[in-house]
Amino acid sequence: MPVSLQQQGQQTTNQPPVKLMAPGGTREMALAALEHGADSVFVGPLGWSRRPKTDELNDAEMAEVIDYGVHHDKDIRVAINVMPSPREMGLFLNKIEQFAKLGAQGVMLCDPGCMREVRARFPELEIHVSVTAGLFNREDIHLYRELGADIVVIPYRWGQTEIEQIRDQAGVQLEAFLFQTPERSWICPGRCYASSFFHIAHKNDASDKDHFIGSASRGGSCHRICRSDWQMMQGAENLGGELFAERQNLKASPELLLWELPRYLELGVSRLKIPGRERSVELVVAITAFYRRVVDQIQRGNHDLSGFEAEWQALKGRWEGEKRKRDSKQVRLALAG
Repeated sequence: MPVSLQQQGQQTTNQPPVKLMAPGGTREMALAALEHGADSVFVGPLGWSRRPKTDELNDAEMAEVIDYGVHHDKDIRVAINVMPSPREMGLFLNKIEQFAKLGAQGVMLCDPGCMREVRARFPELEIHVSVTAGLFNREDIHLYRELGADIVVIPYRWGQTEIEQIRDQAGVQLEAFLFQTPERSWICPGRCYASSFFHIAHKNDASDKDHFIGSASRGGSCHRICRSDWQMMQGAENLGGELFAERQNLKASPELLLWELPRYLELGVSRLKIPGRERSVELVVAITAFYRRVVDQIQRGNHDLSGFEAEWQALKGRWEGEKRKRDSKQVRLALAG
């Protein structure tokens, strides 16, 4: 069993309380997560947040969730992290204004030009650099800070070592995923366009927003092609090269964290982000309630997390099971065209 990072009872550094942020893939999920311990939720407006429409909210649902946050001292963040075309910039800015007026406190963005424009027009909003920006290093963080970002999502390929290296020089708040890949991947989140090779279609809605099926960056959805089985060829000439890897996933499957959390808080991470807008409401509620108890214990100064191990292992199994079912369905739909 891993040992705790500090002795029980030893106090953490004088950091402000970390915020636990949960996913809101539906109205029900968002409200349930807030009621079961989340300080914050992130929600995506329909066609603007790199998810299928089943995991996004219409305007009425967005308004209800934001209103709930306003009246219950909760923090609502809007994921509007697609890359709008030139003719969609007006629609993009109108969406930002709409949710800011309702009381949303921050937006998640990935496009540098959009980020600069939002900072100039909406100085009261906190800007998150979405994981889809594909951050690699400290210099990337500095670039986004200069464009107006307040918070950056630490790439989940990073660990404690990378956070230690950049924390005092970042100049922005740090937000960490509550999961991490156990091994490096072939694909960097946010910089992959593989889905577009399998299924492309355009569908403009009543506002003339282009729902670009096959391109998550342009308002569509990822088909999870990287989660299918691939054969990797070395020196392939018309697929005649030498096979060096069979049944290879292009993207490693992330796992929920536990033992790293005391050190994350000690390093000054200001937000802990639970991913999973596409998961079931029941699983998101269970994970949110679990991490609420874990974080509260750490912030009380007790860093011995061994009592949570059995529940953590069970949640990891549920997480992976739902992920496999979702990925298999997405791949089948993509290959069927």
